Amino acid sequence: MRRGAVIAGGGAAFLALALSGCAALRSSDDSGPRHRPPPSRPKRVEEVLRTNRSRELSEAAREAIDRRDGAAAIGCLRELVALEPRSAEAHHRLGRVYQTEGRLAEAGAAYRRALELDKEYVAAMIGLGTIDAALGRTEAALARFDGAIEIDPYQAEAHLGRGRALEALQKTDDAIAAYFRALEFAPNSVEARLRVATLQLNRGEPDQALARLDPLVEQNPDDAEARHQRGRAHLALGHPPQAVDDLKAAAEKLPDRADVHFHLALAFAADHEIKSALAAANRALQISPDYADARALTLKLLR
Repeated sequence: MRRGAVIAGGGAAFLALALSGCAALRSSDDSGPRHRPPPSRPKRVEEVLRTNRSRELSEAAREAIDRRDGAAAIGCLRELVALEPRSAEAHHRLGRVYQTEGRLAEAGAAYRRALELDKEYVAAMIGLGTIDAALGRTEAALARFDGAIEIDPYQAEAHLGRGRALEALQKTDDAIAAYFRALEFAPNSVEARLRVATLQLNRGEPDQALARLDPLVEQNPDDAEARHQRGRAHLALGHPPQAVDDLKAAAEKLPDRADVHFHLALAFAADHEIKSALAAANRALQISPDYADARALTLKLLR
């Protein structure tokens, strides 16, 4: 009974206190404005909503990229950048899509912003390097790739870009070394394997080139450049029928490449198909009227 009385008494006291508080509030309300502003949303709720929206935009951008809808991907990523302006990753992703769409100036600006936020963002360095290379700024591109490799030596894409730049500078041995370095970290890189084989051909090493090109063509028979280079290798090794097969396939896929038609003409000539050789050489001259080797071959075949 005592315990119940204490509880009852406490309840009565609490009720009285509550009623007096409500009365005080009513009194305060009577003397002040009737309509109060709604309470502000807690900061934590705002953060959760922003995070959720960022995830939605990131996923939507990925899906747009997968279906090759560049405009949709750019729209999502621009909204993501506005929502997360301090995210180097978001700026980099936007730069990559811009670059894929051929909008190099905007891509460069996005990459540079990523580097402002994170000066060691290697992917953005590589992106700027590929833009420099595309614009013919080979030395600047090489410096970008070297900087990326200094930070992260395991980036296959940086070594691949470095190889392209060195090749453009006609530093063949260094380019091959860079491509081999890329293959250490990305053994299945089709481009690195193809570039090594092509440079080996150019250096008079057709056996080594053919050993690299056979697996590439087996994996993807529709790879026109691999067929082109393998045709060159067969031609150098004295295999005219195989060279003709590869170079015919390459010429069908690359109808506007004068060098492909010229090599096909050489293969036809080696296989004693003079009429076909003349047709291929003439096609090379139609595409490139100043192609001296094609003109010389045509004159030789007409004798």
